[in-house]
Amino acid sequence: MALIFDDLRLKDRLHESLRSAGYVTCTPIQELTLPESLAGHDLMGVAKTGTGKTVAFLVPILQGLEPEGDPQALVICPTRELALQVGAEAEKLGGPMGVRSTVLYGGTSLGPQKQQLLAGVDLVVGTPGRLLDMMTSAYLPMRRIRWLVLDEADRMLDMGFIDDVDKILRRVPMSRQTMLFSATLPVPVRDLARRYMLYPREFRIDLGTRVPEAIVQTFHPCPHGRKHEMLRAILRAEKPHKALLFTATKLATSEIARRLRSDGHDAYPISSNLRQSDRERILDEFRKGTVRILVATDVAARGIDIDDISHVINLELPMEAEDYVHRVGRTGRVERSGRAISLVEPKETPRLRQIERLLDRSFPLEPVPGFEVPQGPARKESTPSPRRRRRRGRGDVSKGRG
Repeated sequence: MALIFDDLRLKDRLHESLRSAGYVTCTPIQELTLPESLAGHDLMGVAKTGTGKTVAFLVPILQGLEPEGDPQALVICPTRELALQVGAEAEKLGGPMGVRSTVLYGGTSLGPQKQQLLAGVDLVVGTPGRLLDMMTSAYLPMRRIRWLVLDEADRMLDMGFIDDVDKILRRVPMSRQTMLFSATLPVPVRDLARRYMLYPREFRIDLGTRVPEAIVQTFHPCPHGRKHEMLRAILRAEKPHKALLFTATKLATSEIARRLRSDGHDAYPISSNLRQSDRERILDEFRKGTVRILVATDVAARGIDIDDISHVINLELPMEAEDYVHRVGRTGRVERSGRAISLVEPKETPRLRQIERLLDRSFPLEPVPGFEVPQGPARKESTPSPRRRRRRGRGDVSKGRG
């Protein structure tokens, strides 16, 4: 039987916050890690996105933290979107307990974030670059930090933040409790843990690479240069409630979204080319359903954690098969069903084969209903002009004469 939060010896106020937020039964990663983290041990939790890692590290922090207006807990996230989501969860659970939290991220003015720190906070969530800025300028003191969390550590490595994270870790008191959560544990992340964690317990959930059964995966063959026309047919047939479209480049996100809007769809791009205020507005409208289609790259989509995405559509297959699993896992969340649809040009066939090998299954290419691949005009036999026929004839005669 799964562990329930009422089984844990938590403060009454924390129990009330968890109940109010609808948290009753622990997820597998929470069930494994919470007894150890509540006992004060360092730990590494290896689990995919969407498995309840945020609550797994917030509960031990909120259990031990007494609000005093000085930063006592620091959560480092790879992206602004993820930091904002963690901050929202911290506010939902910690706010009723009097815990003040703030989110620090780049791409926006320093002024309001400095004012929040000066007003007094207990829990800080942020991205590596902005956290370093605030630490260097002395707006974010480290002397009282008792909990440090590295969330999605492998993504921080992928995005080139591992050196910034190393600098932050050097400034945090060694007496802290450290919790690291990640979908994978590449060697540089393990090395970081070895340097800065004290005998960490390691817990792994769902190590096998798989896509949940609730997600229906479909692959469509697509002629070169016909992806937008095929996408139109897919959207007509599927009528998605909320769709996340993946493409390869930032420029492509804007162009695809523009073309979809011209077709009458509520579609917007999400990329680092946008101002942070615009990114937050678009994501908020996507959550509410005002925007039904979001077009993103892998980097921009990191940290987007929205439960009711009905469709993931790959306009291009990713270069790495593991990224395919991360992409399609954004649908079919919280026991919902989902659809993962991929458009495959002939040149992308090797990437499809990599995905098949990773998932140990084959995917037949299925035509899109209502989308016909027009056949090119039949090649006509070239008929020489009368003048060419005459010249050819004279040439043949002359040859005969010779």
